[in-house]
Amino acid sequence: MAGLGRIAFFSGDITRSGGTENVSIMLANALAAEGWVNDGNAVSFVSLFEEHDRPFFDIDPRIARYTVYPTVTHGIQHYFDTVKRLRRLVKQHHIDVLVDIDGILDMYSLPIKRSAGVKVISWEHFNYHQNPGVPYRKLTRRWAARKADAIVTLTEADRKLYLDNAHPKCPVIAIPNPMQTVTPQPVYAADSRIIISSGRLTYQKGFDMLVDVAARVLPGHPDWQWFILGEGEDRPMLEEKIVAAGIGNQLILKGRVENMPDYYRKAAMFVLTSRFEGLPMVLLEAKAYKLPIVSFDCETGPADIVTDGVNGDLVETGDISGMAERINLLIDDDEHRGRYAAHADEGMDCFDRDLIIGQWDRLLKGDE
Repeated sequence: MAGLGRIAFFSGDITRSGGTENVSIMLANALAAEGWVNDGNAVSFVSLFEEHDRPFFDIDPRIARYTVYPTVTHGIQHYFDTVKRLRRLVKQHHIDVLVDIDGILDMYSLPIKRSAGVKVISWEHFNYHQNPGVPYRKLTRRWAARKADAIVTLTEADRKLYLDNAHPKCPVIAIPNPMQTVTPQPVYAADSRIIISSGRLTYQKGFDMLVDVAARVLPGHPDWQWFILGEGEDRPMLEEKIVAAGIGNQLILKGRVENMPDYYRKAAMFVLTSRFEGLPMVLLEAKAYKLPIVSFDCETGPADIVTDGVNGDLVETGDISGMAERINLLIDDDEHRGRYAAHADEGMDCFDRDLIIGQWDRLLKGDE
């Protein structure tokens, strides 16, 4: 594989611990390792700012990192300044392709396409119907459909949503997130009494609903614990709900943890309560560690990863009692959990890392 040009992944803040940052770093590292860093070619990250001293996920040292602002800077009032700064940075580092790892960033990259001579790839990590936190995301999606050089979705279902609703003038390509290779080979912890969930503590991830589910599960199983791995703005609200439910000794907010693999290896199951997703990396990670999964069947994502009744359970989104029932059944049936773990990797061929890196390689070379 040989790289062609200078590729930059454009992020809000690449030092964050979210799934978007995880998969973007995984992809960039793979490109760097397989030939995209040599004379005349480069892989880099451009962030609006970096809030943490170092990234949560390890970045290949050959990959440069740049920031639009030297300090944390929020607000639409900085829009024109941000566009100006981004244009200057792109030209200074001779960047040929900007891969916007959040579609909302198209609002900054698309205006500089012509003046900076850069191609823009819009990478959709949610789905066409969702506009988390930013109502004008709808506008940037329509803008990308007209002006981007390509749009990448995580599922074929979302690709079809773009084609049917946005009528894009550019190619729309479905490239899923890759499933990581775990070494040493994981062994399912059949005797574990630990449930884990992971993600940013935000409305999207539905941890408020998770507390409601846990309140129906944990009191009846005093020897079990449930760990939530991640940090975010919903922490104060979640802390209050946990205290009110009286389950603070069993449902524990672990915050931003450095040793995620240790939690996966020691867990009995993984639970996802998201209101919406694109293609959740945390479910791919859970499957890589052979974990049974109980997940809300939210639009796009979980149904692509979990085969209901084979390696996990899919529950109607928002069905608190239904999810609690499925978790209780798994807790009470060790053999059931073991069967799910044994079939964890079924249907995972489409998430093969090398296959997905190859798709990105062809797209970035203009072969897709």
